[in-house]
Amino acid sequence: MWLEEGLDLKMILFRCMATGPNAGLVELVPDSETLRKIQVERGVTGSFKEDPLAEWLQKHNPTETEYQKAVDNFIYSLAGYCVATYVLGIGDRHNDNIMIKTSGHVFHIDFGKFLGNAQMFGSFKRDRTPFVLSPDMAYVINGGVKPSSRFHDFVDLCCQAFNITRRHANIFFNLFGLMLNSGILELSQVEDIKYVQNALKPSATDAEATVMFTRLIESSLGAKSTQINFFIHNLAQLKFHSASNDTGVLSFSSKIHTLANDGRISSATVFGFQKRYNPEKYYIYIIKVSREKETEPAFVFRKFSEFHELNDKITATYPKIRLPILSSKHILGRTHIQQVAEKRKGEIQAWLNSLFAMAPEVSELIYNLPLCEIRSRTLQITVWDCDYLKENDFMGAAYISLNSINLTQETVEWYKLGSFHRM
Repeated sequence: MWLEEGLDLKMILFRCMATGPNAGLVELVPDSETLRKIQVERGVTGSFKEDPLAEWLQKHNPTETEYQKAVDNFIYSLAGYCVATYVLGIGDRHNDNIMIKTSGHVFHIDFGKFLGNAQMFGSFKRDRTPFVLSPDMAYVINGGVKPSSRFHDFVDLCCQAFNITRRHANIFFNLFGLMLNSGILELSQVEDIKYVQNALKPSATDAEATVMFTRLIESSLGAKSTQINFFIHNLAQLKFHSASNDTGVLSFSSKIHTLANDGRISSATVFGFQKRYNPEKYYIYIIKVSREKETEPAFVFRKFSEFHELNDKITATYPKIRLPILSSKHILGRTHIQQVAEKRKGEIQAWLNSLFAMAPEVSELIYNLPLCEIRSRTLQITVWDCDYLKENDFMGAAYISLNSINLTQETVEWYKLGSFHRM
């Protein structure tokens, strides 16, 4: 109906075919990734960060022309799915049910919950916003943290699509009416169809509907519940393995280094950088590594993106530490030039200096911590109410003895918050 009225929201559609009561075939959408996997590249708390999605799109669209086209695809398709999931009341919208193509197109999967039937976590309703519009999505639209005219374009697209959908309201009422006897639990009585009627507001004018949907956009973007829902899902997907099953923590270093075999690193300095081609031009940094009991230093070669990976691994493991912020891995139009490489050389050195000044359990991250040592420790968790406009309010702390839980498998429990004391 949108295309018939001249509105192309660049929607990604995929076909599904039932082959039995509990089986079927789903068309594969190539060159796509779940939002969760994109976010957790920055650690389990990646859902609370604003730039992982933008960096992922920049990585797959390195030139400015390619990236701007991907952003256009992102804005249009996101607007379409915001309207569609709101009108149909699609629930269970965690970050594994939202996918992104490398071309920037957004699309949703898994529509088992609809017509306002939300996914529950015990007695907690996980779907608490009209639709999913998270800060990392707004970051892509705006091109940063500050609002831009692109966001107004996004709002206009949403409102235009919503009003077109409202003009075809009878199609939805008739189709859902025909499905009442299909055996679908969420669509078994006339009352279920009222959800769509309430969502479409058929008696409202286009101007009134535009104001209403604009407010829905504001409430969806301003809610913290979406990021919390994503974070809960991230935790549920974590797999705990013993240290003996660890096959390496970094993509660029398959070997596991130990204090006994390799010796303690006493210092690491940026010796210089080199220009290389593979086939595109890039810069690689030469790190001079000195170890205790070794008379001669070693030299290793690392890309700037690999320092980002190490930084993300450390901050995910030790969320409370504060290392210097490394600049973005992708700078549109000027990533691989000598001036940028020179600046990054200083950033890397400052980052290394700060890392080596940390406590031993942080600065010696490359060495495996025995499982027996982990079990002897207590995990301290603090919970805060985060507010962009006011000071963050401390809500309480929980202390979990790691010896009391099975660290080789996933554990989900509630813990009572208490007062905070330094350990």
